[in-house]
Amino acid sequence: MRFKVPKDVDIEDRIVGPLTLKQMGWLGGGMLICIVFWKTMDFSLFVFFSLLVMGLSAAFAFVRPYNQSLIAFCGSVMLFITKPKLYFWGRKGVFFPRGGKSHKSSNLIPLVKKGFSEKEIEKLADTLDKTNA
Repeated sequence: MRFKVPKDVDIEDRIVGPLTLKQMGWLGGGMLICIVFWKTMDFSLFVFFSLLVMGLSAAFAFVRPYNQSLIAFCGSVMLFITKPKLYFWGRKGVFFPRGGKSHKSSNLIPLVKKGFSEKEIEKLADTLDKTNA
């Protein structure tokens, strides 16, 4: 074996002490925002807002829920909240090629879905109700 293959390829490089580049970025960004607050706000407001900003900045730098960054976790939470929770599968507009492997639009056969009338659905519902009773 000529070359050693690293086993920890998913671990980020440490830049300054135990901190990675992303962590330094989050902490540095929080520090810059706090400097802007120092220059523009009264001291009591500065203390309140800088504690809030540095707390958020430290959370984004160091907190890793489910082994992912906090920003990725927040994105996943937002996607979970906004997406529908119930998915109904259904084929819509499915076409099959005629004979050969060509997929030109003139060579496709549309898939026709058989519809049920209301009477057929009621009959099926009655049958299922009778068998389950």
